Amino acid sequence: MIWRSQLRVPWPENRCIVCLGAGPLCEEHLIPQSLGGCLTSEFLCSSCNSRLGHNLERAAKSDPSVLLAVRHLSKQIPSLAGELLESHPHIGYSERGAAPGYVKNGAFRVRSQSLDDGSIIQPTDDAAKSITTILKRAGYEKSPIERAVAALREAPENKRVEVAPILEIVKWRTDRIALDLSKTKMMNPLIPAKIAFEFLACHAGTAIYDEVPQLSEVRQALCTMETVSDSIRVDRLSSNKYKPFHGICFEGNDPHAIVQVRLFGWLAFRVHFLKLSIGGPRFIYTHRLDTGEEHAAIVDKPRR
Repeated sequence: MIWRSQLRVPWPENRCIVCLGAGPLCEEHLIPQSLGGCLTSEFLCSSCNSRLGHNLERAAKSDPSVLLAVRHLSKQIPSLAGELLESHPHIGYSERGAAPGYVKNGAFRVRSQSLDDGSIIQPTDDAAKSITTILKRAGYEKSPIERAVAALREAPENKRVEVAPILEIVKWRTDRIALDLSKTKMMNPLIPAKIAFEFLACHAGTAIYDEVPQLSEVRQALCTMETVSDSIRVDRLSSNKYKPFHGICFEGNDPHAIVQVRLFGWLAFRVHFLKLSIGGPRFIYTHRLDTGEEHAAIVDKPRR
């Protein structure tokens, strides 16, 4: 089946599937909303939702693979790309060299900084304010200050210009920008593990509450946000092409439950629940990020 509005999986219980505490429950995005995910269900309490969201999912935006995928797909998913890329540090390159900055409304803005030689790097509009402040403190009157600000605005790029006897400026042209990947961090494997566990909950229903060791260890890992190596293994994979979709698939029990999580068509995680098996039909879910379409289907011939 195909949906063009947000797909919500109904939940029959009023207990959190992670901490097992009684409700009230709140809306949870299986794939983080910060990455464009829209599949939801109400099966987490507000405490677990907030803890996992703040400590795990928010950091997913800084994964270098996510940022590179979004950059490659920016023409197909401009809104989401803008949200993700504009929140991350960039580097601008000019004849002078490299300078840190960020992107705002599609344009690069250098970060203000003072250099060892006493000069200041600033965005052009901030530089006008600084010129005014510097010249006022030096005792200049209104007219020469206005002339200095006008000289800044009219100055040619990449040329040193004297705007006042005590002040020179260079309006550097940014020739190219790039993501500052030195500020990135690989995604915590508990993020895809959380997505996979919640997707299995959609398969298992109320059986997800069973207090058996196989499930208790997984819930404990999500509660403490510490990977339990003998219960969960997460393989990080990649495809050969970026595509504007997210997907989740329960691959079956071979010999344990395996869920694949795919982000931006390229970055993938195969989550192994090493002590767990889930019965019943297998489902696959995809979300087209460019059109908003969601697709959910039963996969034939479940593997056991």
